Amino acid sequence: MVPLSSILLEIDEDSLGIRNNKKMIKDFLIIDCTGRNDSIILKINNKYFTKKLQTNLIKNEILALEIANFTKKHKVKLNSDFSVFINSGPGSFSGIRISLSVIKGLKIVKNINIYSYNNFLLNAAPYLDLKKKIISIQKTNNFYYYCKGVFETNYYFSTPKKIDSKTIQKKDALFIVPNEIKSDKIIKKIDPKQIRIVEFNLKNIDFLIKNRLLENKLIKPLYIS
Repeated sequence: MVPLSSILLEIDEDSLGIRNNKKMIKDFLIIDCTGRNDSIILKINNKYFTKKLQTNLIKNEILALEIANFTKKHKVKLNSDFSVFINSGPGSFSGIRISLSVIKGLKIVKNINIYSYNNFLLNAAPYLDLKKKIISIQKTNNFYYYCKGVFETNYYFSTPKKIDSKTIQKKDALFIVPNEIKSDKIIKKIDPKQIRIVEFNLKNIDFLIKNRLLENKLIKPLYIS
């Protein structure tokens, strides 16, 4: 496995502040500007509040205003005790860069805690407790990519790679497949018993927190070419 901190990989005591943070993360803001399900979500006192964003209108000043109005509406105080999670991709490169720019600005002004996650891990999150080998698949730019997760004492995930015939023939892994590509030809080649079809769900962040799979050192867009 090749560690790549920008996609939330090798987890150890030094790499993630979340492991060393003695405070349990309970209330937070999630931002997704990847171009598919653009939205911001607040979790407060175990309740979720969602604000859908118009993809074609995402700009720095608009996103900043949406966040300000949304947090004000729900009486959230942005400070060093508050955390924000950003989707690093794959998806709209410009949308991800805008969200990163806005949140890094908030960190400077409000001293909030920022972390990143990605779609590979978000979809795989509900199955992490099984501690099995996981192959999480994403389709982007008409190509199929996967990240492979292996559990030792913690989960270790590979960097994204283009999927090939050898990968889809593995018999010892769970294949995590987004609902929108479940009928694609390449997915049909995988043993149905090994497939888990998933819907996009930002609430899966709770599983990533539990398994300490959030990056806070090197946060940047996940670029796949």
